[in-house]
Amino acid sequence: MKTTKFLGLLLAILFIFTGCSNSSTAIQFKKQAELKKIEKPSVFNDDKLYMASNTAGIQLLQKISAESEGKNAIFSPVSFSTVLAVLNNGAAGKTCEEINAIINPEQLSTEELNEKYCNTINHLNNSGYKENGNRTTLVELVNSLWIQEKLPVKDGFLKTANTYYGAEVHNVNFANSGAKEAMNRWIEDKTHGRIQNHITNVNPQASMFVFNALYFNGKWQDPFDKSKTQKEEFHLGSDNTVMVDMMNAERRINYYEDEQIQAGEFNYYGCSMLVILPKGDKGEYVRHLDYEEIQRVSGNLENIKVKIKFPKFSFQQKNKLVSHLQAMGMVSAFDSRNADFTRIADRSEGFNLYIDDISQECFINVDEEGTEAAALTSVFLAGAAKPKEIVPPEFYINKPFVFFIRDNRTGLILFMGKVENPLGNE
Repeated sequence: MKTTKFLGLLLAILFIFTGCSNSSTAIQFKKQAELKKIEKPSVFNDDKLYMASNTAGIQLLQKISAESEGKNAIFSPVSFSTVLAVLNNGAAGKTCEEINAIINPEQLSTEELNEKYCNTINHLNNSGYKENGNRTTLVELVNSLWIQEKLPVKDGFLKTANTYYGAEVHNVNFANSGAKEAMNRWIEDKTHGRIQNHITNVNPQASMFVFNALYFNGKWQDPFDKSKTQKEEFHLGSDNTVMVDMMNAERRINYYEDEQIQAGEFNYYGCSMLVILPKGDKGEYVRHLDYEEIQRVSGNLENIKVKIKFPKFSFQQKNKLVSHLQAMGMVSAFDSRNADFTRIADRSEGFNLYIDDISQECFINVDEEGTEAAALTSVFLAGAAKPKEIVPPEFYINKPFVFFIRDNRTGLILFMGKVENPLGNE
């Protein structure tokens, strides 16, 4: 990591639509992002909209975890849900109903849903505190649309994406190699250089790309003393152990323990990381995990002095999400005949938009001063209380655990995962 340590969550969402283009110019025009600014965003902790995002994220983490038994797993719920909200503005009929079932359990109107997401984006983009004139927590959530120059995308979809989600609009000729280069530059810029050369090939018949980037930059409120970090054993899910760089401290944190788990909360400015250490089988705990359990643990946290061992860890993972979303009830969007994205562009003979693939690639690194994380999600659409004075408990995170990085004001989970091996999946 760089000299200035930080937590960065980088997320790019990619949609690809098929179409046709014969022009030679790479980019015809660009419309700047014009997110509606809200000075005092209306957001509430555990709003049903945020609970839905968190619930969907946990469900997907469970499915990813089951696929990667014995390996680390990671997922970003809030950006995933935000992208579904953008896509929802282009969906109709059963496709819209299935997306709403995942992200909009209150069945808010499209306008109400967009307004809530606009409030949320404004809140996240303005979260954190200033220290010596600098933001201690920086969140940047941005979007862009890259549209084949002859695709008749509806003005209402474009206006909504621009106003409520701050989406830039680029008119593009995908047959020109300059389009790929321009999109890769945008991704690299918005992810602060963490994701480079993501797009290797572009189908000349592609019709549309949509990117969502979420960047989170923060530091621990109470950094770990580097001089106390030392090589120690971490017990893997098997009987094996690995030697890892273990951070050590004795301090007050929000802590909870019962017969099943130990849990501790490590604070950034405006956000926090909740670490849950199962006492029994970690896989069994994750399989039965739900958002109510996270709420129960959070509600029982108490500020006490704790002896802490917390491993530095770093890993990367890519996950395919189509089958998981189909199992959660989002089915028609992946059907070339039944997908209904007619609020993006009308159907024509031999042409209907549908989602062909969704995947998410993530990276995370945790050390004494903070956390750095990156995630890239790709969607391919084809056409067609008083402190207790007690002996400090030992919160030794020296075996597989799960973590949740959350925005404190809303309760939104920005990043979640399980750590089987701090050294990575290799």
